[in-house]
Amino acid sequence: MKKLIHEIHRRSLWQVLGIYLAGSWVALQVVEQLAEAASLPPWVRPFALALLVIGFPIVMATAFVQEGIGARESAADTGESPGHPGEPPASRPAPSGGAARFLTWRNAIAGGVVALAVWGLVALGWVFLGGAGPEGVAPAGARADPSRALLPQGDQRDRSIAVLPFANLSPDADNAFFADGVHESVLTQLSKIGDLRVLSRASMIRYRDTDLSLREIAEEVGAGAILQGSVQRAGDRIRISAQLIDPATEENLWADQYDGSVSEIFDFQSDVALAVATALRSALAPDEVAAVRRRSTESVTALDFYMRGLEAYNRFENEDNEEAIRLFRRAIAEDSSFAQAWAGVGDGYLQRVQFFGYPVEWADSAEAMARTALELDPRLAEGYKTLGFSYIVRGRSRQAAAEWERAIDLNPNFQPALNNLGVAATWSGEMDDGVRWYKRAFLLDPNNPLSRTNVASAYAWLGEPEIAQRWVDDARAMNPEDPTLKFFQWVIDIEAAGPERANARLESALPELEGAPTLLLAALADGAMYMKDADGAERFSRLAFVSAPEGGFPFGWFDGRITRAWALSRSGLDGEALELLNRVREELEKRVGEGADAGLTWYTLAQARALLGSRASALEALETAWENGWAWVRSFDLDPIFDDYRDEPSIAQLRQRVVDDLARQRRELEAEERASGERR
Repeated sequence: MKKLIHEIHRRSLWQVLGIYLAGSWVALQVVEQLAEAASLPPWVRPFALALLVIGFPIVMATAFVQEGIGARESAADTGESPGHPGEPPASRPAPSGGAARFLTWRNAIAGGVVALAVWGLVALGWVFLGGAGPEGVAPAGARADPSRALLPQGDQRDRSIAVLPFANLSPDADNAFFADGVHESVLTQLSKIGDLRVLSRASMIRYRDTDLSLREIAEEVGAGAILQGSVQRAGDRIRISAQLIDPATEENLWADQYDGSVSEIFDFQSDVALAVATALRSALAPDEVAAVRRRSTESVTALDFYMRGLEAYNRFENEDNEEAIRLFRRAIAEDSSFAQAWAGVGDGYLQRVQFFGYPVEWADSAEAMARTALELDPRLAEGYKTLGFSYIVRGRSRQAAAEWERAIDLNPNFQPALNNLGVAATWSGEMDDGVRWYKRAFLLDPNNPLSRTNVASAYAWLGEPEIAQRWVDDARAMNPEDPTLKFFQWVIDIEAAGPERANARLESALPELEGAPTLLLAALADGAMYMKDADGAERFSRLAFVSAPEGGFPFGWFDGRITRAWALSRSGLDGEALELLNRVREELEKRVGEGADAGLTWYTLAQARALLGSRASALEALETAWENGWAWVRSFDLDPIFDDYRDEPSIAQLRQRVVDDLARQRRELEAEERASGERR
């Protein structure tokens, strides 16, 4: 060892080591700058480091051999031994000829140049060809699941939990709703813990009778732990068994069994949630523990009615929604202090407006229900979600966003509020934030096709139709029969190919559907209007009105009454067209007088005023729409109602400002996604 240290010192290897480390540091700084400037993926940095690590022993071995040769040549010139003083020069063997010929500085430098060239070619290939890297990035032209890169990794995944539906082991099959209630309540309690990512019930229901292994389920939803359990009820007695499993090893992280009376069910649910959080080493704040311990009701019967109502509400059908309202009211009759049931009734009223053509005044009743719920429980996330929903249907996007943000503060895993924040962002012209909120919602509900199509819509409106198409294709792979996919495809086609292509594709799909949904007929009516096809707009808008369950028009991204009025006004502004326009104008002027700030509301008001011939007031409303976040530039450019408005200097200037802002949003979102490795 002493001889080796002496040799290292004598052959100046310390200096070579220092020079190599300093040079490597400089090289890595250059790589970092190039990677940042060219938006290279994260793997190019460790790839460069790996090349430097491989080169290290080669350089050190070369230095050891070549410095030794140099020392011997110097010693031969002076007649001294390169080893120890007094030792004859010929007594120590010279390096073997093969090693000396191979380990030369010329070869070492050539190897470094080759390594640098390899790194450069790989980086350039990624930039210009979209080539695959160590993370499995798909080559150019290949379509990868755009959601896969979003799934949690590392520590984040370790604290991601999927709660499987609790098995009903009761002899009475009717107790299946009780088991579902336990499942929902455990999920609700867990979701209040900010350090956890809790998959939504909607995404986990599909695994009720699955043949997939726990490992496969975890891979699909990006979970690091799975909670499964069973509920057995006999009269007033219950038994709940639960176990937390690491799907990678199938080891039990925690397990317990609870026996007691039905009245103790609420304590059991809180105990399970807190035990799971502890097993996952989650940081529990005192207010989170208090939130988990807080009971929503003391009545098991009320909880049962509420759970049945929630099941009906989530089917999003008119008759089921009415049944949900009835069941929520029965829950309130059992326990008038049950805040969640009050919020549930409000949600039912709002579903009437959103999907089933009820007058927007039902939102006033929904707001009253939400406020009652919040009086009973000021920390009820569901109450703030309902309150925000009642605002958005009346065009108050900023108020809606504020309420949904409060819901997220109270329940960080509240998927509906996260999704609704995506709505508020897109209504405010912040399409990039819409993408971000929708993606957060997707992470909690990855098995819902709508979670993907919402992301797709935000990308389409942002001006990224190719990315939007990938999200819709993934949603279609999950549920090819979902008619709403036709609508989102229409949105993408409008942005990418124009109304002719959009309507042609959508209309060809209608025969496959039993009774075309109102949303699709309304989309076709809008597309026909964009093509200045009055007959087509009149025909599809008439069919849309007939298909609306209550004879009205569903609340959505556009007001179908405007399209119908435009079509009818081609033959003169009287009769039905005049009635529709005056009704829309009065309704929207009332909304803006009450505080509606959404650009969509103002844009629709501008359409009504323009068709009624009120140019000055229409221009004022259109300017306000742009200023308040109207950002559907493609729709404005196609809208025949504003053919005579686009050349107005103020409108052209506002339009360009929005175009520039959308370009900024695209750049910033792309840079963010490239930095995280999500953008290919």
